[in-house]
Amino acid sequence: MKKVLKTSLLASSCIFTVAVQAHVGVASGPHFANKTSIIELSIPHGCTDKVSGSEDTVRIVAKVPSSITSVHAIDAVFGQATAVFVDGEHSYNEITWVKTPGTERDSDTQYYKVAFRGKLPDATFSTVFIPTTQYCINDIEQEISVSWDVESSGHDHHGGGEGNPAPSLMVMPARTPGWNQYTTGADQHLHDMSIFNDAEIVWWDDAAFSSNVVTQELIEAEGKAALSEIHDNASFWVKY
Repeated sequence: MKKVLKTSLLASSCIFTVAVQAHVGVASGPHFANKTSIIELSIPHGCTDKVSGSEDTVRIVAKVPSSITSVHAIDAVFGQATAVFVDGEHSYNEITWVKTPGTERDSDTQYYKVAFRGKLPDATFSTVFIPTTQYCINDIEQEISVSWDVESSGHDHHGGGEGNPAPSLMVMPARTPGWNQYTTGADQHLHDMSIFNDAEIVWWDDAAFSSNVVTQELIEAEGKAALSEIHDNASFWVKY
């Protein structure tokens, strides 16, 4: 059994960057523009290195961009949380969750969730990235880490490119039951229809999308095209 790790050890040990098996992501939603929301991050795996295999996560650090305001950290089953505002060219709130002493595990066996509260920007269909780093301690008492910080400049809400994608969320417009009309802004090209998975149907021009297989089959049986993307400056309809 690993000995209980002290805060001083975490601060003084050498840090090695490693890889994990599945990415850290946003496990909550939808999140609406200009509304306060609880944003939950999922930590599905620990850190893996060549020394001792897959290790339990002992600390999680998330950089919440300043576009999310009124940020408050939330303690988790994982451990207590603290938040510090970091000012600069790209200011952000840094939230750190430290695993409760004495609850460290011998290996990566747990799925963790941590959360914070904040107000989303008034910018519908924009993507907010939350760079996150998880830290572990290996069998020779070295601190190892993996950073999820690659942000995408693409048109969907997933991190892209090489490396580890940062957790991200799409800021959704307000909705009411029934039909809602939305308009994408300039340079907003929606490629990922999964952001409408909780809708009954999405309709733009002569194409439609539904995450319900039967509904989608009916759409196509009526001779309508399957909707796979929505261009910028487009007015479209969504039924919830």
